[in-house]
Order: sequence, then C-alpha cells, then structure tokens
Amino acid sequence: MIPESNELRFETSTLCNYDCIICPREQLTRKKETMSFDLFKLLFDKINNETDQYNTLTFPGMGEPLLDKSLNQKIEYAKKKNFTVLMLTNASLLTLDKFKEFESLGLDSIRVSFYGNSPESYKKVHNITDEGLFKKIRDTLTDICKAKKTTQILLTYNVVENSNDALTDSWIQYWQDKADLLEVWRPHNWAVGKSYRPVQETQLKTCGRPFKTPLQVQVDGTINMCCFDFDGKLLLGDLKTQTLDEIFRSEPFNKILLHHTSGDFKNSGLICENCDQRNADKSDVMIYNSKFNIEERVQKVSTTYSDIT
Repeated sequence: MIPESNELRFETSTLCNYDCIICPREQLTRKKETMSFDLFKLLFDKINNETDQYNTLTFPGMGEPLLDKSLNQKIEYAKKKNFTVLMLTNASLLTLDKFKEFESLGLDSIRVSFYGNSPESYKKVHNITDEGLFKKIRDTLTDICKAKKTTQILLTYNVVENSNDALTDSWIQYWQDKADLLEVWRPHNWAVGKSYRPVQETQLKTCGRPFKTPLQVQVDGTINMCCFDFDGKLLLGDLKTQTLDEIFRSEPFNKILLHHTSGDFKNSGLICENCDQRNADKSDVMIYNSKFNIEERVQKVSTTYSDIT
C-alpha cells in the first residue's frame, strides 16, 4: 500500500550552512552529502515508471537545497515531466538573479524560513555569527517580491520564546503586502529531536502519515516514513535496490501501519510513541496564517496543503 499522496519529496542535500536552534542537526548521524543528478534522475524515473500517482516534487530535508550545484538540473528535469516543483530554503544563498533563473526554469514556489525581524533575533534563532545576513536576506526577498511574476514566495516564521517572539507582529506587518503567503508557527519537536511542544496525554491513534504521507526520498536514496524523522529511524527501504511495491509491503512499513491502525504504541520502539504530531489538541500549533483557516491548515501538509488526517 503506497500512501495516498501526489507529492514526492527529494532530500537533495544534508549539508547546511545554518545551525538553527529549532533544528536537531547536532543529533544527525546520517552522512552529510548531496544527491547527484544521476541518482536523482534514476530514482525519479523509477518512481514514475512504477506509478502515475505523483505530480508534485518538493526539495526539503535536513539540508539547504541551494548548496546543491545540480539543483537547476533537477528542477528542469522535473518540469519537463510536467511536475509542479516546490523548494524550501533559508534563502541565505538566494539572489535576485538566482531567483530569476528559478523562475525561468518554472519553479512554482519558494518557501523561506525567515525567523527574525531584527539582526539580533535572526542571528539568535538561526544560530549564525553574521548579523549582516538579516538585512541582506530581507533586502533580497523584498526585491524578489517586487520582481516575481510566476514563482510564489511563501514565508514561514517560527516563534521561539525569549528569542524572536516579541517581533512576531512587526514581521507580519512588514511582509503582509509583499509575500504570497505568511505562516507563523510554534516549533515542533521533530518527533524526539526537540522538546518545544508538550506531548499531550490525549493523543490521536495516528498522525495520518502512514496513510497519506508524501513519498520521503532521503539523500542516499533510502525511503523513510515521515518528514519529522530527521535521522531516518523509521527507515522503510532502499529505492536504489527495491521497488516501491516491495518497500510498502516490507516488515518495517507493516509494523508502522499496524501501530497507527491500532493506536497502541507502547513498547513499539517507534519514535511515533511520544511524537507531538499525534497530539489531539492542535490549537497551540499555529499563530497566524495570511490565507488559510488555522484549524483547517494544521490538518494539512506544509507543501501541497493536502489533508494528512
């Protein structure tokens, strides 16, 4: 049973030039590398030869996509296959000229993690040393918002107490008439990587991901269950040597599916047991959304906005 979704997610790199305090990169044991274009093409074609259910490709993951020198090739290849293509980035390496390149390739949207509204708050949350990056990136994004024609700019702000929380309203005010979408969240826990959200006593039987998740292709070609599983603890198989059918008939997937069907995770050994994504009350997850009803939005994935539960 391949989970119901129209979205492929390719982690094009596990390299990153940031060390954000809400990200568990210090716990990452997977190899820091970039997926070659040849491997991307091999896996992308293999997936689409096996099933026609996918029409959207996202470049997310535990790294910064703009560090990938073959990113343009990957975008161009997917667009020639009539895919919608989305990208997540910290925008530190984005320029107006680079944006125009992406737009000419047909990139549909760029989602930027921009967690500050002053040099100090930005430096603190993104855990960087260069205070000048805040102004550089804000100026670049402002210019891009003025120049964009077809590629949408989506901005995300994660509110971290005593770091950038006092500037949330001013951040919204600055970007509300510039970007195509603004979303303000409270940080999640990356399953077991961080502890920003309390794990509630009342939990859902399932977060929905074994049934409706996008296909998560890690940088080395392995498949894991969930985008919150940053270190591949819910590894399902290896697409380089297995078919999708084999991966989603495998023992690892069937074990996950069993527990998400029963809702009993005790002694399962799965990171799902204490994951905040199964919290029944999601009223504290999102603070602001410029387009979507918040109660509905938190029930959807953050890329295609399809339902997850």
